Amino acid sequence: MTRPARPAGFTLLEILLALVLLGFVMLGVWGAMRSATRVTRSAGAVMARSESVRTVQQFLRRYVGAAQPQAYTDGPDTPPRMFRGDATSMQYVAPLPLQSGHAGLYVQTVELKAGAAGTRSLWLTYRPYGGSADPAAAPARHLLLDGLHAGKLQYLAAGAFGQPAAWHPDWQAAHGLPAAVRIELDPAWRVGVPFPALVIRIQAGGGAASIGGGVP
Repeated sequence: MTRPARPAGFTLLEILLALVLLGFVMLGVWGAMRSATRVTRSAGAVMARSESVRTVQQFLRRYVGAAQPQAYTDGPDTPPRMFRGDATSMQYVAPLPLQSGHAGLYVQTVELKAGAAGTRSLWLTYRPYGGSADPAAAPARHLLLDGLHAGKLQYLAAGAFGQPAAWHPDWQAAHGLPAAVRIELDPAWRVGVPFPALVIRIQAGGGAASIGGGVP
């Protein structure tokens, strides 16, 4: 007696097993796609932050380094000065990038200020220098970097009486420019992009003025 022929096609059990296997495959593919997306986003964030740090350092090196020995005032009742600096801010006269559409010299302030969620931000404010410019007019503001834990500025002054040049936490002399400025920032952003300590040589600065409010 011959056995009945097996029906063509797959049994229900085989179909269910195939669906389960397909589900595992799709789950693996989906997980791989999500991982790839996270990696791509992370790489994009690192590249964006790296470019931001590079651009800011280039700007500071070029335009803080171009500070001019030009006296300015913050108002009619304040004495003129050429440079002012402390641990969190500095003020000086320098040009701005030509491509920004700002010709001539500007009184510029680079300052660390309180930011969101307990962080700090690095800001640039500027106003036209000299001429008919009003010292009391509200300056323009531009955010340079945000998401910082902390930071500090220091100023290199020539040593007196044959002493070597030294870094100081402020520059309050009415005349003269520091020989260099050092900017140290501690980033709080999650992407692993540091802000290397930046030492900027001021081309017109000899660092010969006294520190702490004296006049050379």
